[in-house]
Amino acid sequence: MARRTWFSLVITKKTLFISAAGLLVIVFVLVGSSLYNQLLRRVHGVKPGVKIAGHDVGGLLRSELYDALIKISEGEIKEARNASYDWNSDVVHPEQVGQVIDFNATLHLLMQASAGSIVEFVTVPVIPSITQANFSPYYRGPADKPWVSLMVNVDWGNEYIPSMLETFKRYGVTTTWFLTGTWAEKFPDLAEQISQAGHEIGNHGGWHGMPSQMSQEQVRDLILTGEEKIMDITGQKPMLFAPPAGDFNKQTVAVAAELGYKTILWTLDTIDWQRPAPTVIIDRVVGRIQNGAFVLMHPTEPTAQALPLIIEQLQQKGYSVVPVLQILNQ
Repeated sequence: MARRTWFSLVITKKTLFISAAGLLVIVFVLVGSSLYNQLLRRVHGVKPGVKIAGHDVGGLLRSELYDALIKISEGEIKEARNASYDWNSDVVHPEQVGQVIDFNATLHLLMQASAGSIVEFVTVPVIPSITQANFSPYYRGPADKPWVSLMVNVDWGNEYIPSMLETFKRYGVTTTWFLTGTWAEKFPDLAEQISQAGHEIGNHGGWHGMPSQMSQEQVRDLILTGEEKIMDITGQKPMLFAPPAGDFNKQTVAVAAELGYKTILWTLDTIDWQRPAPTVIIDRVVGRIQNGAFVLMHPTEPTAQALPLIIEQLQQKGYSVVPVLQILNQ
């Protein structure tokens, strides 16, 4: 016959006390943790009822808020789109300005917002690199400031370049030099000297051709050849294109724009290639100067002689001499 074993459980007051105490500790930890979390969010989190883009972010801590903003902002980000030229319809399609979110600034606004506030995203516009304006040539810059640009087109005239550079240095002015690729390749030391002096380098074409008589592909080659040779020698990526001899048509400007260039012509022409007297050049510039003017010149003897007086008189009239892009990008 099997033997039965009986177990008895003896519960003492001490056992009950210990069990109750343990239960109280567990309850205290759970309740205390919840209260602490609520207190933490009330003190350090977003105030109750704060909304952004229709989403309630009240109570979120800073560390949680950033991740939440990433998800909420998906519909707020817009991609920038360059202007483009439709070669079939001869129409320029305008650019689209993009938009990105400044998350740090938005986060700061949310953390500072009072209860029940509605906060907007802090956005930053993204300007396309190719705009509709690039598909028209620039003859001048904005006229709202007393500044002008002296532009030196170079395909010859080496002997006068050092003295012109010295004059610019003496008067503390920075100018824009448009170089042809063939010239830069043939005289790399002079091209590098211009660049190292701090002047802006523009593209005058790979060679001194006539763009209006070229096909679309030939114009493209003209610009890219000049760009490649100028970059190899000076290290500068040209952003401006001055058509050789000022010769261009709508196709020329459109091709340049598609390559990211602004096509630059001039407001005032010194016509110094005719070698007039220095006083004639001075009068052509100083006598007709205006805000935002682009002044065209070349490295010639009368130009080199006229430069000191031109700069002095421009400065006396209150004009600053700056590179072309500085005026266009204001």
